[in-house]
Amino acid sequence: MPRLGNTLVYDLLEVAETLARQGGRMNLRKASMRRAVSSAYYAVFHGLCFVCASVIVGWRRSGELESVYRMLDHGQVRKRLTSPEAAQIAPAVATIGAAFAVLQERRHLADYSPPTMPVSQNETLAILNRARETVKALESLGDDQRRKLAVLLITKARLS
Repeated sequence: MPRLGNTLVYDLLEVAETLARQGGRMNLRKASMRRAVSSAYYAVFHGLCFVCASVIVGWRRSGELESVYRMLDHGQVRKRLTSPEAAQIAPAVATIGAAFAVLQERRHLADYSPPTMPVSQNETLAILNRARETVKALESLGDDQRRKLAVLLITKARLS
């Protein structure tokens, strides 16, 4: 499967892995795992940003890239990825949507819960694995599927 052209996606997955396996005192381990969950989510989010930007303007046209890359809104992405329209693009897109929703929920818990929230290394590694699988699903999309996904994610919904 072709890799996405955005190395940040893979770097964030690597950072998440390093953090999830970090030792040290208990509070440091908990903080590391919480940041690992956040990094895993952002790897997927940046993968989606890359797909949109590369389809719309092309990755090599850096002057125009940032405006498209930054178009995605986290909440809207979740809504659209879990919509019936997303599932019609390809089964992989439905899988991506379901995973994105879970990853986003876990990221919110990791980033905003009080310090007393229990943290499990096994659960953190499972979340990281889900993020990796989601990136693989993004990699597996064909050009036409990526184009349809980009249009779904960046266009405004019509009012009924």
